[in-house]
Amino acid sequence: MSSILLLIISLVAPWVVHLSPPRQRLVALVGVVAVLLLFGIFSGNPLVMWQFWIGLIIGIVSVVLFVQMGSRTPGRRRWEDEEEADPTGEL
Repeated sequence: MSSILLLIISLVAPWVVHLSPPRQRLVALVGVVAVLLLFGIFSGNPLVMWQFWIGLIIGIVSVVLFVQMGSRTPGRRRWEDEEEADPTGEL
C-alpha cells in the first residue's frame, strides 16, 4: 500500500507545483517536500524507492507535454481573416 501511495504522491507533486499561482509555487514546493518528509518518517526513505522516481518522471513528463500542447500556435483565426479582408462597401 505504501508503494502505491508513494507513486500517487510523486505523480501529483509536479502538478501541484505547476497549477499553483506563480507567487505561491515556493509554498507548494515546500508543501510537497513536507509530504515527502512525512512519508519518509512513517513509511521509509522515498528517495531509494523506484516508485518515487518512476512517478516523478511520469509526472514531470506529463506537465511538460501538457505545457507544450498548450503553447502551440494555432492556425489563423476567423477574426484575423475578417480584419484583413478587403472592404466591400456593404454594411
